[in-house]
Amino acid sequence: MMKRNTLISLFVLMLIASLLTACGTDNDCKSCSKVTYQDGNEIDRTPGVPYCGDELADKESTPPVTIGDRTTMWECN
Repeated sequence: MMKRNTLISLFVLMLIASLLTACGTDNDCKSCSKVTYQDGNEIDRTPGVPYCGDELADKESTPPVTIGDRTTMWECN
């Protein structure tokens, strides 16, 4: 009986842990991609990655980088 309760408790703990995301319950999460433009046209985009809190603020406050006619910036939605 003790072993069964331990297994059930472990299962419930794993279930709860799997339901939590890296951002927790914060509503200030967005998916951010690094986007490169050339002459105003998008030429490259990384897959979106979720960021929250301070990490999101860092991405949104990062200034664009321009080298020649290419500008790379973070875009978060």
